[in-house]
Amino acid sequence: MAIRITQSTMYDTVTSQMQKTLSAYMESNEQGSTQKKINRPSDDPAGTYRVLMTRNDISATTQYQSNVDTATGWLKLTDNVLGTQLSNALTSLKSLAEQASTSTYSAANRQQIAYQARQIFGEILNLSNTEYEGNSIFAGQRYDGSAFEEGLALTSADTNWDTAIQSGKYTIQGASSSSMMIQFTSSGTLGTDALNYRWSKDGGTTWTNSTVAAGSKSLVADGVTVTMDSTMAVTAADTSLGAGSKNGTLVYIRPTAVYQGDDNDPPPKMTVMGEPADLKTSASGDFGGNVLVRMDNNADLSTTGSTVNYSYSTDSGSTWVAATATTDGSKTLRLPVPSGYVDLDTNVPVSSTIVTSGTQILVHPDRADLNLEIMKDSYISVNNVGKDIFGGYYKGKPALDSDTNLFDMVGDFISYCENNNQEGCQETLTRIAAVQQNVLTQTARVGGLENRVSTASDLLSFQKVDQQERLSYTEDIDLTELLNNLTRQQLTYQTVLQSSSKIMQMSLANYL
Repeated sequence: MAIRITQSTMYDTVTSQMQKTLSAYMESNEQGSTQKKINRPSDDPAGTYRVLMTRNDISATTQYQSNVDTATGWLKLTDNVLGTQLSNALTSLKSLAEQASTSTYSAANRQQIAYQARQIFGEILNLSNTEYEGNSIFAGQRYDGSAFEEGLALTSADTNWDTAIQSGKYTIQGASSSSMMIQFTSSGTLGTDALNYRWSKDGGTTWTNSTVAAGSKSLVADGVTVTMDSTMAVTAADTSLGAGSKNGTLVYIRPTAVYQGDDNDPPPKMTVMGEPADLKTSASGDFGGNVLVRMDNNADLSTTGSTVNYSYSTDSGSTWVAATATTDGSKTLRLPVPSGYVDLDTNVPVSSTIVTSGTQILVHPDRADLNLEIMKDSYISVNNVGKDIFGGYYKGKPALDSDTNLFDMVGDFISYCENNNQEGCQETLTRIAAVQQNVLTQTARVGGLENRVSTASDLLSFQKVDQQERLSYTEDIDLTELLNNLTRQQLTYQTVLQSSSKIMQMSLANYL
């Protein structure tokens, strides 16, 4: 059966066909102007998802590359300081020590060497405070200030004094532009007996006599006050041997540097918030961050077989993980936590053996590493704990042992030269070798980090090129294909216009 085609039907059909071909033509035209296949999510929902994910990947890679650039700057500067400038300073110091160790050198000659050694000390102090973009590279995470400050310390050949000095059992206050010798001229016990001593700033050529009262542990020399923390036995010098005699108990006041940064040393700091307030706590393990422990019920550590409910958090209390432990009646309790243990102890005199519900214990490790993420879940520490490289003093005592403590070695050498101590200068030669070995080890560590960063940089470059190619494949147009489509769609649209024009001119009158 024939279907009658009305003018209205023809008009609707023609208009629809024109709009359809024109829409396709305009879509291709828009792609040509933006050079993108996807201009809105509706163009290709799946492709839009791939585009967004790839853009996120490229953004992350760009950030990793920025971190790599920063890490490269830090590490190259560190390598230059340790491997070149500090190495040259130690070579110069070794040359001076060889000269000062020669028996033909006089006190005046060693004084001249001391002037040069002090300049090298100042140079090393400047190197230890090197900054990258305003941040100290040897101060751990306290990079907003100087890593080291100049100070004073003690040196003594007496075994009991040296042990106390290495343990940090003394304080020293004041300043001095030159090293000094303190020599006791009477025997006894510091902190108990009244003692006579003398001090010199010119190697024993001239002395100033002084006394320390019975019960006192403080010595004063040219405005510098030394206070010992424990009673120290002293032996009187035989001054009849000459004005420069160095027998008896002899202590040197000499320069050093005090570390101002932070460290990665155990144990972590502990803070108790709750009862008993005098609860003794400790922690052991390799903690990468703060751990917060909360007691969820009262725990009597003097009972046996009691279940203790507790929780721990590694995100400052935002989320908690429940755990249990059992008391054994020893008045102590070990609580397993991520990366280690928290130990509670009520054996020492405390107000109670009951740890109340709600008590919180914060484990706060020292964290000196400044980590940069150079690839996904791959971090590298770009700063350094200066005390592990340069030594000096930290928390009131030598930061490294005497063999590898750079600042103490230089400070001792200065005092030996200023006080005409040839034997001490000879000892310095042996210590320089150990210090150089420690510096070489640290330089090698930095070199390894540089290699790792360089490898990451290469990988990120290839990775970014691949990501950009994937994004281009998904999002960008094929210009040749687009030009073909535009030509075809233009012809199609023109054909529709011409055919529609002829059709619309026809009517029933054409068939009468």
